Amino acid sequence: MPSTSSEHLPTAAGFVPVALANLVPLVGVVRLGWEPETLVIVYTLEVLFAFPLAGVKALFAQQPPRTDHEGSTVISVSDELTRKRGSVTVVPWLPPVYPRNVPFALAVGGVAAWFGIAIGVVVNETIPITAVVSRPEVLLSVGTLVVGQTVETWRDLRNGHHETTTPYAVIETPARQAFFLAFVLFVVPVTAVAGTGATLGVFVVVKILVEWSGYRASHGDGGRLTGWLSGPDESGREREVDGVPKGEPDARVRTDDRAVLYTGALRALSERAPVYATSFVIVWLFSLVILGGEEPSREVALGSGLVLVCLFVALLALRVGTFYLRYGPLEYRRYDDRIVAYDSLLDEPQWWASIGSLRDAEVASDRLPDRLLGTRTVSLAAGWGDDPRRSLGPVADAEALVTAFDLPVRTTALAPIDRRVAAVVAGCVGVIVLAPVAVVLVPALSSSTALLYGVFVLPFATLTLRGLWKRAYPESSTAAGSDV
Repeated sequence: MPSTSSEHLPTAAGFVPVALANLVPLVGVVRLGWEPETLVIVYTLEVLFAFPLAGVKALFAQQPPRTDHEGSTVISVSDELTRKRGSVTVVPWLPPVYPRNVPFALAVGGVAAWFGIAIGVVVNETIPITAVVSRPEVLLSVGTLVVGQTVETWRDLRNGHHETTTPYAVIETPARQAFFLAFVLFVVPVTAVAGTGATLGVFVVVKILVEWSGYRASHGDGGRLTGWLSGPDESGREREVDGVPKGEPDARVRTDDRAVLYTGALRALSERAPVYATSFVIVWLFSLVILGGEEPSREVALGSGLVLVCLFVALLALRVGTFYLRYGPLEYRRYDDRIVAYDSLLDEPQWWASIGSLRDAEVASDRLPDRLLGTRTVSLAAGWGDDPRRSLGPVADAEALVTAFDLPVRTTALAPIDRRVAAVVAGCVGVIVLAPVAVVLVPALSSSTALLYGVFVLPFATLTLRGLWKRAYPESSTAAGSDV
């Protein structure tokens, strides 16, 4: 597979499929008598498709992202997985995938959802969205645009463009283009319905110019507008892990797969699920307005709710997957006087420290999966620096971990939790889970009740229960600094 920049296609030639695909809807409106609102819906659907496509492209971005883009990005990404070293080849005819880019791929989903809702609200008063989407010309035009973007993406991968870009640059470009389209659509629906061909032409020309600028930005060429569209393309510094001995280690202890999955699931349910639920409730209410008008039918409410529930569960499952990528493949190896955290999936060391620098070790007592499965996680300081704290585990044999690495741990036994507090929290969690079902199934409960629950009740109830749950653990658990 070609990989050098000298083998890239000429910039103009590479953009031709995208430009031609963008002209198809305009030709349909001007020459074939398509309704003007068709153009608006087609380009909106195209931008929505650009988000998942950007998520796929971000997985292959070879340059490490910088982490100091606070306030300068449209999409914010914060996840420990972004520091992961190494890549994996999924299929031989594609470039390697970098697990550190998975959080970037997931981040585009939320932006796409909010963009779709914003556009739906803007054009809902002037354009019958559901009726327009079902038209054959819309499906044909969207298919043409999708093919154009897919061809461009395939060319980038085949010609090694992924080797010189960062995941931030990949996902920021469609996000910033979406802002442009959202701004234009505040004006276009009114003029488009009037049938002004000149306005439609200006809209298409400006859109192509923006895509051209974004295309040049992604290929390292352009001016001020190009620089803004490309986003933060500066590469970060790959973490070096030098001095790792070769050969067979003196000892090795692997993390327990089931405990890692349970820990990731509990973390997703306790930390991520309430935040996502609030957003999904708002999206559901807006979808009712867009799809069902002022008085949506029961079928529309149940159907849209079911779709969003499936997406909600899928998103939580992906979060569990990212947690597993962080800890599941880890194997702790000892080479003489060193401990090395080695990722067996990526075949790459992640960090190492001298055995003599391990200090302040303590078994984390506030991880519920460790208590249920008999596994253990050790929190300690390894080495020196700004953030020397590390978590080893969860491992099935804690005694073997302590013995193999001479950890200064007094005991691996865990003090019991307060079952009375745990029972109260479990009962309250059951009420929280069943409440959304009642909102959907009971006709007497209005959409304002769902909004009140999702935006106000759920976040505060979650924070209260998390604080109460921590009291169920022994006081020593606060020193462990664990994730859940």
